[in-house]
Amino acid sequence: MKPSCARLVVLACLVLLPACSKDNDAASRPPPAPVVRESSTGFSYFWFDSTGAVHRVERISDVPPEARDRVLVQPLDAQAGAGAWAFIADLRRPGSDGAFPVHVLTREAYSNEVRARMAAGRPAEPSTASSPVGGGPAAPAALPAEGGKVAIYLTQGCPHCRRAKEWMTRAGIPFVEHDIEADAAAARWVLQNTGSTAVPVFQVGKRVLQGFNPDALRQAVEAELGIKLL
Repeated sequence: MKPSCARLVVLACLVLLPACSKDNDAASRPPPAPVVRESSTGFSYFWFDSTGAVHRVERISDVPPEARDRVLVQPLDAQAGAGAWAFIADLRRPGSDGAFPVHVLTREAYSNEVRARMAAGRPAEPSTASSPVGGGPAAPAALPAEGGKVAIYLTQGCPHCRRAKEWMTRAGIPFVEHDIEADAAAARWVLQNTGSTAVPVFQVGKRVLQGFNPDALRQAVEAELGIKLL
């Protein structure tokens, strides 16, 4: 399936957590919005359909006219990412210079928008799964059990994901990884269990942890997996 027409039900790696920004000062200041034109390259564009599902395309021309009012613009270059911020473009009509209006929102604000759109686009379903991070309605069933291992949901461009893997390796914690950019089922699970696509996310037994906190992860591993760490 070509990336330009792949249908995703979750945003790809956005490094949504403020902790994934380069530094605290940078996280508190909105970055300049990218210049986006019809001919622009180097971006992925994410748009919602009427059911609340999210789609990723690489060309503006592939975004349907009815979905162009609120499109998430994600630089393909991880170093050009927005950290704790999101670039939201109105692709309906460019300005006199050919550039489309692009607004900068916090990731928290955009995550709230994602949750609202998903809630509006899918019917309520009974579930016996555990509650997602932060409480709320029951989450969908997890991916298959990892056999006593930690499952880390990540993207290849996330620096905190790399640090988490290095830390678990040093601590002797067995883990498997799911790349939410390459695995639509993993991406769906993260979004529906946490309400955002902030990575890393850890599935430790029945617990779901969002963000890399060594102390919290250590506690979960010892309690859920019965592994005593030094």
